[in-house]
Amino acid sequence: MRPDGSLLWGLTGVFGVCSVVFGVLSVVYSPVALSVAVPFGGVAAIFYYHASGRLGRAVFQRQAARKRASRESFRDGRTAGTGPRGERGRQGRARGDQRSTESGQFADGVADDRPRPEDYRVLDLEPGASGDAVKQAYREKARELHPDRGGDAEAFSRVNEAYERLKRDA
Repeated sequence: MRPDGSLLWGLTGVFGVCSVVFGVLSVVYSPVALSVAVPFGGVAAIFYYHASGRLGRAVFQRQAARKRASRESFRDGRTAGTGPRGERGRQGRARGDQRSTESGQFADGVADDRPRPEDYRVLDLEPGASGDAVKQAYREKARELHPDRGGDAEAFSRVNEAYERLKRDA
């Protein structure tokens, strides 16, 4: 299950407000306060980028593009990641590898948030079901499989993960 991002959003807000306050102070009192406002604004922007999920997607897309390029060069007869004499660069092979684990996470810890066909099967839904149908199916499955009611904890966890991915997509 994906961790709650409310802490990141809170930090984004705090740093953003501090940036605005110091920016106003730099206009009203002293331009020296601008030297504090700019770093606060930069940190707020980075927190926003991370909290909105864009940072993770950008990293994942960059690594996927690198892996695709490596595969294409291998297909063309060139060995991926080697120099003109055949030796490997400083990066080594492991840097570009992205192997998915059973839990929907990649080896570097970035979650795979895209809905999968098995998510619909877990909730007994047809692919492309509406958000309300997903919510209702989740509630029924949760009642049925909740560990406090004698259900299987692992199956309940799969239902929760499937619902989280489908909920974000709806």
